[in-house]
Amino acid sequence: QMSQKKIVWKVIMWLGILGVVVCSGILCWHMFSSYQQKKEYEELQAQIIAEETAKIEAELAKTEAEAEASRYTLEEIQSAEFTGEIEVDVSAPEIPEGVLKDVDENPVDFDKLAEINPELYAWIRIPDTNIDYPVAQREGNDQGFYLHHDMNQNPRFSGCIYTENFNNKNFEDPNTVMYGHNMKNGSMFQNLHKFRDEEFFEKNEYIYIYTEDAMRVYQIFSVYPYDDRHIVNSFDWSDPEVLESYLNECLHPRSMEAHVREDAVVDVNTPIITLSTCIGGRPNERLLVQGVLLYKKETK
Repeated sequence: QMSQKKIVWKVIMWLGILGVVVCSGILCWHMFSSYQQKKEYEELQAQIIAEETAKIEAELAKTEAEAEASRYTLEEIQSAEFTGEIEVDVSAPEIPEGVLKDVDENPVDFDKLAEINPELYAWIRIPDTNIDYPVAQREGNDQGFYLHHDMNQNPRFSGCIYTENFNNKNFEDPNTVMYGHNMKNGSMFQNLHKFRDEEFFEKNEYIYIYTEDAMRVYQIFSVYPYDDRHIVNSFDWSDPEVLESYLNECLHPRSMEAHVREDAVVDVNTPIITLSTCIGGRPNERLLVQGVLLYKKETK
């Protein structure tokens, strides 16, 4: 009987041991399975993160490449206020030596200018300002090209002073509109804002435009903020009544900030020019400085 009891206890003991082993095995399997599953999730997450990181890095690399290709830095892109006014303090390209001649009649060597860029066709100079630049006009459909390309046709924040091909290059249209950025460093058309000061406006009257065959002198007759409409396409100046109404509006701007030269002679038979630039903090407005042709002198 004792032997039978021992046998029974041994069986029970071994069954218990077997049960513990089995349970331990099951527990270990569950733990390993959970670990394996966790590891798979971590690997999947790592893969997803790696893929997303790769995408982000690729986008950053692309952005940096585009920025480098266009001479923009990421810092400039991030700090620029894309609200109509460029606030990045970058310098305008220097005028190559030999382009400007030390003469009053026509100080521009247009042959040299054409070698730099055949789309440079005029030069604007305003005394007592930094405005002393070539003027470009783009051929084809990309009329905003010189908004972000310099006189060498290289991408640059400061752009270039330009007209659009909605105007002829002979400055004989009723109104030739010229565009330039309001740069923080005072370049391009930033100095047009000097004319917002009444005393400066009174003391400074003239704009000089040089082309290959002539020098033109304009008298500044009106300075005022205006909306951001496309001026040339907004008025049918071939209609004398429309032109007369527009010129009357220029002489009587609806703005408390306007300055008008009362003795200026402005009529439908005399071409005017409009210089347009942005106003800081007012993205839907432009500062306009307008001049009426006083005389044209042909040059060689």
